[in-house]
Amino acid sequence: MLSYAILTLGCKVNQYEEKVITESFSDYDFIRVAPEYEADVYINNSCAITSEAESKSRQAAGRARKKYPEAVVVLTGCYATRMGDEKLESVDVYVGQDLKGKTCEVMLGVLEAAQGESKRFSRLLQMRREEECMKRPRTADGTAGKPAGRARAQVKIQDGCANFCTYCVVPFIRNREWSRPAEEVLAEIDSLVRSGYKEVVLTGIHLGRYSSLDIANREVAFEDLLKMIDLYDFSDKIRIRLSSIDPYDISEKIVAIIKNSEIFVPHLHIPLQSGSDAILKAMNRKYSRTQYREKVGMIFAALERPAITTDVIVGFPGETQADFEDTYNLLNEFNFYDFHIFQYSQRPGTEAAGFSGKVPAQEKKKRSQSLHDLKKLKNASFYKANIGTIARVIPEKIAGGGNNAETLLIGHSERYIESRFAGDPETLGKIVEVRLTSIADDFDGMCAQLPV
Repeated sequence: MLSYAILTLGCKVNQYEEKVITESFSDYDFIRVAPEYEADVYINNSCAITSEAESKSRQAAGRARKKYPEAVVVLTGCYATRMGDEKLESVDVYVGQDLKGKTCEVMLGVLEAAQGESKRFSRLLQMRREEECMKRPRTADGTAGKPAGRARAQVKIQDGCANFCTYCVVPFIRNREWSRPAEEVLAEIDSLVRSGYKEVVLTGIHLGRYSSLDIANREVAFEDLLKMIDLYDFSDKIRIRLSSIDPYDISEKIVAIIKNSEIFVPHLHIPLQSGSDAILKAMNRKYSRTQYREKVGMIFAALERPAITTDVIVGFPGETQADFEDTYNLLNEFNFYDFHIFQYSQRPGTEAAGFSGKVPAQEKKKRSQSLHDLKKLKNASFYKANIGTIARVIPEKIAGGGNNAETLLIGHSERYIESRFAGDPETLGKIVEVRLTSIADDFDGMCAQLPV
């Protein structure tokens, strides 16, 4: 049978959408193999959030073309959409973000139209004819098939963004905001629980903008959806994680739901981007330094040892040393678990691409390193605060053998601490209570043990 491989880059929404690509190829009887193995079709599910992300997509396509010259290389996702008329020598077929659910159908149409121009096109089509497996696909409606693995699954509840932050291309690529009906979200989570999953991550491009109508035509806001999930009678234990939420979308009600819930975890990813009011305004972010501080302070006051992670951009056009120090000081004010640090990357077509006051590359690198040093201190402080506490970990894989031929398991706690402990392999994919004992010295996480 014909085979395909997928490499997905970027956000959790992209990871979720990998499933509709898989469904598209399954509809045409292709079998999936891992990206490191030989396949007839290589698909790059791309990201365009930074120039580095686009570079990774180009490199991946180039590697596939060089290693498997007879294979068809497909580029889909955000980078494929942003490219417009730009073409890469290593890519045969481009599938825009809006057609991702019909990737295989689009690819076969392109190959049929141009088979005389390429031996590899003709080869793949001939193999399909010999297999007599041409058929019409089912409609790819964006609902989930069963993801790989059993520990964690993603459920996309919302797509699209209308924020138009001046540095970001996403609103130009995923410009139509839409939300899935609450009943459909609940049904998918319940189906995943019945299939054995123990954790679900709610994903969206702008998660807090979730808004749908129920069967009585009443609005279901994001807070309402979370409460519905919290009250739902799932068939087994499950925990729910939010992928990312902007500070202005966090309310006291949402924090209260997390605090009082048995399934929502105390881990929130809240993008900061900058701690300077002047830079936040230039970025067209919808909050101030003070408002961000108030929201994070509210969370720390309400939740026990909350795991707060964030995103930061250094070197945005016009960022002075004082602006950077505002960012540094705000990050230093709270016991953040982690932050992702990005050096500003100019995105073609965005407003910021035309801004003056470009920060030299060497200065961006220096500021980035300063934040990385702070991140290490904050990370260690967060781990220390969790030593001796009980954590609920879902073992995801076997990490090796321990003393007395014990099996070492590794997985993530409710606060997303990667935790390693000696345990029974039969507990893989199940929720296990452990005591966190120390900071690991050979991986970024903590050592743990089963409570005595």
